[in-house]
Amino acid sequence: MGYLFGPVLSRRLGLSMGVDLLKYKTCNMDCVYCELGKTACLTSHRGRFVPPEKVLMEISARKNESFDHITFAGSGEPTLCRDLGEIVRKAKEMIDAPVAVITNSTLLVSPGVRREVAAADVVLPSLDAATEGAFRAINRPASGLRIEKIVQGLKDFRKEFCGEIWLEIMLVKGVNDREAELIARAAESTHPDRIQLNTVVRSPAEPVSPLSEEEMQKMLEIFPGAELIPDWDWSVPAKTRERLIDHLSRRPSTLEEICAILELAGSDAIKYCKILERDGLISRRLHGGKLFFHSGCGHQAEIFIS
Repeated sequence: MGYLFGPVLSRRLGLSMGVDLLKYKTCNMDCVYCELGKTACLTSHRGRFVPPEKVLMEISARKNESFDHITFAGSGEPTLCRDLGEIVRKAKEMIDAPVAVITNSTLLVSPGVRREVAAADVVLPSLDAATEGAFRAINRPASGLRIEKIVQGLKDFRKEFCGEIWLEIMLVKGVNDREAELIARAAESTHPDRIQLNTVVRSPAEPVSPLSEEEMQKMLEIFPGAELIPDWDWSVPAKTRERLIDHLSRRPSTLEEICAILELAGSDAIKYCKILERDGLISRRLHGGKLFFHSGCGHQAEIFIS
């Protein structure tokens, strides 16, 4: 065991069961903003990093737990795993929840990789640049990667994939924000279902700075119809904190029940539970295949899904 993590609370995917197919941290980019720190193994070579049969055994063992998505993400770029397609297809045969893949988009230039990723239900690729200079400054890619080919790979993937594509764009002050208009045009040309704008809100690999909330709001003029997904206000309103802790001290509840009882949107309930878990005020336990939150402290898994 040890290839699955969570389920974790994800602002984009709800209650998400993560699957990590890599050795820490294996990637073909070394992004300045990465919350996992510097890339330990910078490579574009696809390989077998974990035994697929053991991953599938663990998925089978946990298939009856409660989660909204099973998400291939974790400690690097999942498309570097040559077994990704097989594992995604077999996972879909085992579970009812939709399958998501979080990717940096680089290997979508390959028709074979596109076929593997297309087995998922939701794909969350990223695109942080539109020019080679900005690409090298923010993503620090392995040799051989070119931004124009990555954009073309995203376009080709859109033609071949019938599921949802949620394109994330990470904006870093003084690094790629000045070419936001170029990125917006490149992003629109790939025809994603959603464009999600983010900035640096977690501890980055390098000392880079986020855009302010006001600056991000202005970005919506450049990216019309996009969503803003950063958590600037990392706090729980005092009244909500009191009500939630009081309720959970009397009755453990699922995330769905918390939303209904406190009249919260799902994204707010996820955010507040993440904060209270971090502060040791609530914890979780699995009962009857469902995840319940209750008052008191407990162990919280590392969160690598955003």
